[in-house]
Amino acid sequence: MKKIYEYKDALEKLIDKGQEIKILTLISKLYPDDIAELLENIEEEKKSKLFRILDVETASDVIMELNDLSRELLVEDMSSEELYEIVEDMPSDDAADFIGELSEKQAKEILSHIDREKSEDVQKLLEYPEDSAGGIMQTELISVEQHSTVAEAIDLIRSISDDVEDFHNVFATDEDKKLVGVLPLRKLILSKAETKISSIMEKSVIYATADMDQEEVANTVKKYNLIALPVVDGDMHLLGRIMVDDVIDVIQEEDSEDIFRMAGISEEEDVVYSGSTYKVCMTRLPWLVFILFGTLLSGYFLWVYESTLKELLALVTFVPVICAMSGNVGVQSSSIVVRGLATGKIDFLNLRKMVLKELVVGIVIGLICAFIGTFIGMVWHGNMVLGISIFLAMFITITFAAFTGVLIPIFFKKMRIDPAVASGALVTTSNDLIAINIYFLLASVLMKTIV
Repeated sequence: MKKIYEYKDALEKLIDKGQEIKILTLISKLYPDDIAELLENIEEEKKSKLFRILDVETASDVIMELNDLSRELLVEDMSSEELYEIVEDMPSDDAADFIGELSEKQAKEILSHIDREKSEDVQKLLEYPEDSAGGIMQTELISVEQHSTVAEAIDLIRSISDDVEDFHNVFATDEDKKLVGVLPLRKLILSKAETKISSIMEKSVIYATADMDQEEVANTVKKYNLIALPVVDGDMHLLGRIMVDDVIDVIQEEDSEDIFRMAGISEEEDVVYSGSTYKVCMTRLPWLVFILFGTLLSGYFLWVYESTLKELLALVTFVPVICAMSGNVGVQSSSIVVRGLATGKIDFLNLRKMVLKELVVGIVIGLICAFIGTFIGMVWHGNMVLGISIFLAMFITITFAAFTGVLIPIFFKKMRIDPAVASGALVTTSNDLIAINIYFLLASVLMKTIV
């Protein structure tokens, strides 16, 4: 298939000429994601012209694949009737996400005009936290009473197939609408018509509660290789389902959030499309102010050890080396732990093993780097005090950095704070302070002992 950019020039020319039939022919073979990519890359005044040509079903798929800025531009140019039609055609989870981004006035207007049942479903979804299972689930699903027959289940599927676009499982419930089993579609089709659902369903069901964090949901889907995950309330009443495509979005969102935070950037800041310079500055400043005071404190400690510096000025040449080495090792360890916590590979059950492993890694790396640093220091300056100070300081600080790089994220996780905040500025600045103090303290003691 042609790459998207190969369509761009031809499409813009057709839009200028107003040749709608040719435009539809050109994009007919494209997926909604591809059309969304085209919309984002064509000139701004042509976006609305192209979007209005799309049929409602395609438009409802395309608009949710757009970035926030493009979606806002299109919504501004759309009439109320066009909005109603698009939202009406969306799955409940997409409709909730879309309406949640609108102004309160627009949201109320749309909810009052769309189908009553769908409106009620969307309003319920909007009540859940955005990053919870309830916030990412959809209410469209296939559920049958466990005492129904296979024939009755298939008849039900046929009758509501227009309302549920994709389904791979049938969820079985009891008389009180509580989830009691799940039945893969393949097994349903291959079973005899008179067979009871209760006799062929899988009674051991993997499910999520509505208040479960979306990251935990993603880990559950990944662990059990699920295509759809049912969502229940505290009494096991079936509320909805989470599809694997939504889980992929969650994984991408969580990864982006962790990367932003590790860089000292708020996950709310849109790196490419944010229009508020003030907001960008305010979200970054707290971390930068922390670094500012941390480096000033490092400068203060250098002043404290002024007398040591006067006696052995060569010590200064290895300050950035020791600080950089310990800081980088700490960031490496914390990055591994943050990622492990996010994917579920690290938990409090294997914490001891992880700490011991990173401690050993820190010792090995510390020894190797300490020998290299000492050798360079001795050749360069020919001073025994400097050489011993470099060796001990580099070994201790690197080992300590690897150790704290594990413990700090774990501590934050235990305190129910996102462990990603433990990386970047926090780890490097704290390790700088520790490294400088250990380095000069050792040098001071050695100078008094040896000299």
